[in-house]
Amino acid sequence: MTLLSVANTSLQAVVIALFAWAGEVSWTIVWQFLLVGTGSSVAFALIIWRGWNLRARDPGLLLPQIAVSIVFQLAFLVLAPRLWLVFLVAVLVTYNFAMMSFSTRQFTFAWLFVGAATGLALFAGRGRFEHLGTSDVSIAILWLFFFFCIRQLTAIGMQFSSLRTQLSEKNRQLGASLERIQELACHDDLTGVLNRRSFMQLLADERSRAQRTSQPFGVALLDIDHFKTVNDRFGHLVGDAALKEFCAVAAAAVRTTDRLARFGGEEFILLLTPASGDDAALVATERVREAVATHDWECIAPGLALTVSAGVGTFRMDDTIEQLVDRADKALYAAKAGGRNRAVMGG
Repeated sequence: MTLLSVANTSLQAVVIALFAWAGEVSWTIVWQFLLVGTGSSVAFALIIWRGWNLRARDPGLLLPQIAVSIVFQLAFLVLAPRLWLVFLVAVLVTYNFAMMSFSTRQFTFAWLFVGAATGLALFAGRGRFEHLGTSDVSIAILWLFFFFCIRQLTAIGMQFSSLRTQLSEKNRQLGASLERIQELACHDDLTGVLNRRSFMQLLADERSRAQRTSQPFGVALLDIDHFKTVNDRFGHLVGDAALKEFCAVAAAAVRTTDRLARFGGEEFILLLTPASGDDAALVATERVREAVATHDWECIAPGLALTVSAGVGTFRMDDTIEQLVDRADKALYAAKAGGRNRAVMGG
């Protein structure tokens, strides 16, 4: 933006020089404007290039640059009243740079400052203002000045467009990051299924729904049989791969409305919705048990075989979440005590 300011001031100096060539103003005004205007812009560019601006509250030095530019434009409005319209329009274009980063409070301050400064300059130059000549050359130079102003406003618009594009991209990246964070917060790192915390929230929501609709649901606690032996015999890497594969097998054996979560270690829990009675929940759990028992586990490691024991509980309208899970947990212990690789309905 500072380099753009240097370019804009230089272009304005060219326009004033053309007016001097056309006899509208003296060449003294041209050299004075070039020295003060371009000199101040170059000074700001040098400050930023050397990094001295980094110590300031506003590293972009936007407010000082705009203030200096407006003050010297209005000073030349008084010194060269024949070109008052040129300098007044230049003030308006310069003020548009404020839209880049001003806060509401800064906008209000800048608006009052520019209003007071232009009023003072116009009052100081009253009685000396003249109209530019109407010759072909003067009209052509005036058009050139207008053409340059349009270019400046277009450049400001491009800056806004670039900022909007960057903001949209940052928002997209932020949205993706938030989705990823939510995904990590709700799912088990290893297996990718729901974790215990998110499942318990899901279970509470399902309980509320069941109490409103009187539609029962079931839960099944699943425990992989003798999983410690798998880790001891094949190693933890094979054990991790087996847990991931177990989740894939179990998820494929249930309906899309059922949800699987890791409850802890090699223990998993199923939400079966809705389950119209104990038999339906038990049948759904039995499908998972059978799918695990018949799966080819040797694709992970030769000699590997897994089975699962399950305890099933169905929701009763006066149940708490703890009571429901406890009933399924007791049924799981009964399944283990009965020889494992089986599903047992809780009483």
